[in-house]
Amino acid sequence: MVGYLVVWLVVMGLLLALVITYRTVGRGLTEPLLATGDPAVQVTILPGMDARRIAELADASGAHLDPTLFYWVARLRGQARAIKAGEYEISPKDTLLSLLDRLVSGDVVRYRVTVPEGDTAQDFLNRLATDPHLKHTLTGLSHAEIIAALSLPIKHLEGQLFPDTYVFTGGTTDRQIVMKAYQSMQAHLDAAWANRAPDLPLKTPEDALILASIVEKETGLADERGKVAGVFINRLNRGMRLQTDPAVIYGVAKSRRGVVDAATAPRSLTQSELRQDTPYNTYVRVGLPPTPIALPSEASLQAVTHPTQTDALYFVANGSGGHTFSRTLQGHNQAVQAWRKLENRRADQVGDSKAATSGGVK
Repeated sequence: MVGYLVVWLVVMGLLLALVITYRTVGRGLTEPLLATGDPAVQVTILPGMDARRIAELADASGAHLDPTLFYWVARLRGQARAIKAGEYEISPKDTLLSLLDRLVSGDVVRYRVTVPEGDTAQDFLNRLATDPHLKHTLTGLSHAEIIAALSLPIKHLEGQLFPDTYVFTGGTTDRQIVMKAYQSMQAHLDAAWANRAPDLPLKTPEDALILASIVEKETGLADERGKVAGVFINRLNRGMRLQTDPAVIYGVAKSRRGVVDAATAPRSLTQSELRQDTPYNTYVRVGLPPTPIALPSEASLQAVTHPTQTDALYFVANGSGGHTFSRTLQGHNQAVQAWRKLENRRADQVGDSKAATSGGVK
């Protein structure tokens, strides 16, 4: 009788232990690794790191992850050797099982760098240089040195990088982003050029890229791009000077500093700068400037390869974010005077005694 009692107690003890273990393991598998409201934590998994070490790193970072349990679950599920290296974020939604699945699928942290349309190539490089998640290999290199380092078949970097939001993972280099941006611009330019309207006064894709960069800087309104492009196409067809301020501003900044970015480009032009004969002064030279002056968008590339049919030869800011387009010089001068009066009236209202000057095509 005593022997049966001992056996019964042992069996009951084992069952109780199994129940406790089952509940403990169950909670370990399904409970959130972080409390609700806790900030997410990051862990970096290196190539070859085993499951136990990964769990120890996660636990040390603040996630409640039992290294032994994680190790055996990963082994029993056949996932211990399938975990991918990279940076991972653990959030309050994660459990041991969901985290393990994400580690196997390679659901790593992804970062973003956004380059706005109309930035210059140097602006692009500046954004990469200040991004803490990129590996910096181009810092301090000139545009010519970057072109050589990436073996790009171009003579200048301006205009050659597509403005976009680039998504990348930890360990990505700045040169990888630059190469992707270059390839993206080439793809967009090639597509626009291949489907261009007939009889354009643009001889090469580079001409289209240059003009698109000017359109990009002249207007930010989507419904104006085609018409602004149409004005410049009309001027090129007639052999008229483009007379576009953004090109002159670019040339002034380039002559002063060698590179052009938001910090070096002047906000306004002096009369002497408008009269100075430089490659980018479209007031004194006929035709396109020698290079693009910014990074054009897809919309601007489409605008110059499919310009709006217009008889306008001039445009000037209208004071409300858009432009007034004119067919004759007389009409344009009237529009300029109207714009100046509006700007002077606004200046008087804020106590500014400085006279306004017009922008756009003169």
